[in-house]
Amino acid sequence: MILDREVVAAAVRALDLEALGQRRWFAAKGEPVTSARLAHAFGLTATHALALVDLRVGAREGRTERYALAVVADADVPEGAREADETDGVWRALAAAIAEARTIPALPREGGPAVESGSAGSAAVDAALVCRPATGFAALWDTPAALVATATERPLGRDQSNTSVVLGDSLLLKGYRRIQPGLNPDLELTAYLSEEAGFPGVPRLAGWAEAVTREAGTATVAMLSEFVAHADDVYEATAEQLAALIAAPGSVSIEWATELAEDLGTLVAGLHAALATPPADAPDLAPRLATHDELKAWRMDAHRQLNAAINAVAPVDAALAAELRDAGAQIAARASRFEAAATAPLVMRIHADLHLGQILTADDGYRVIDFEGEPLRPIEDRRRLDSPLRDVASLLRSLDHVARSAARRAERRVGAPIEDPGLDIEAWIERSRARFLRAYAEGLRRAGAPFAPDLDLLDAFEVAKECYEFVYAATVLPSWLWAPRDGMRWLLAHGEA
Repeated sequence: MILDREVVAAAVRALDLEALGQRRWFAAKGEPVTSARLAHAFGLTATHALALVDLRVGAREGRTERYALAVVADADVPEGAREADETDGVWRALAAAIAEARTIPALPREGGPAVESGSAGSAAVDAALVCRPATGFAALWDTPAALVATATERPLGRDQSNTSVVLGDSLLLKGYRRIQPGLNPDLELTAYLSEEAGFPGVPRLAGWAEAVTREAGTATVAMLSEFVAHADDVYEATAEQLAALIAAPGSVSIEWATELAEDLGTLVAGLHAALATPPADAPDLAPRLATHDELKAWRMDAHRQLNAAINAVAPVDAALAAELRDAGAQIAARASRFEAAATAPLVMRIHADLHLGQILTADDGYRVIDFEGEPLRPIEDRRRLDSPLRDVASLLRSLDHVARSAARRAERRVGAPIEDPGLDIEAWIERSRARFLRAYAEGLRRAGAPFAPDLDLLDAFEVAKECYEFVYAATVLPSWLWAPRDGMRWLLAHGEA
């Protein structure tokens, strides 16, 4: 079976709409998918295609969201093709197209055989998949580009809202499932940091693919980058280490146990210094001072998050919602510091979703990954300038959460409360914060970054972030509500940042 547009369209029509709504990458959680329509299909090989599918989402009139689906020919199904899984070779075929710098026209609407790369076929082309290797591709793949098509392929195995496969233990192909018009900040910032800034704390870029369509313009479809072998995400590695220390007899040095925090402070300082000092020919990356309207918007958004947190938590845990309401005035007062800054803070491009799970630790150091920001927001919102302290606040909240998670993990393994823990988690949290902030401030100073941390502003970002965590936990993972609960209690008990 050779894929043509009609075969791919038949595979799309056969999709289980209810199952689609349960996928990790589906953005509109909890909303019904009422229809699926093929927008464009790109033949990567005779039997592999990448489909752009418009899903109708929501009750009544609903709205349309576009997603990328991998499709593979299959003679054993009535449609002649089906949605591919991560081992069917479609994502590898896309990586091969990137390595070979192919431009692939969309399969023509009247059907027929797959169109060869670079040929418009007999029908008008209303879309194309533009695939390009980066300048660093050859350093990451030292054999002919055509051999990417025969590389070993395996799923990355991390929980994420995209699809990532490892090719030949050298390359990582990340396919973005939610397709939105514009340049994905993950590609944009990875390219800048690895190719222009020379920042070693990100995986090196190897290439990318973009869909160019008449109706929606250009959208990022995939990114090919360095695969960091033998790496663990810092959240899981830290949780495991802390759980073992808590359950161990005796006690460990708090300075030794918090070395990670100092390393991370230096890492994030390097990241922010690189983002704060782009070249003059990169206007989209140029930092500036925040406006009063932006400061006001930060405050108003924090207050909205507080209200949303109370409303989201109430159906799940009425007592916790009441606790939040009682602390509401105190939380709002802390968030009001956004408009009380003595001088206008700097805004610049940031990671925008920085937590320990977005940092890898390997034998040769750390890598920051996933610069997408919050995937539910439009691309242009995710590319807006923001305060680097939003990243810092997010990472400090993550340090708090991982420590408390480790304590619970240790108790589960022991099977009882630990009366004499080998590591005092509260002391670890406080010392980790202090070491992180000291290393961060020193790293900025050494790099000549044009700003220094403002602790009052940081405090406002932290309480706002914890409010967001309540909303996320209550709507997506109610069993995680203890994390923002204990984190917010800590913030309120400790007052000033």
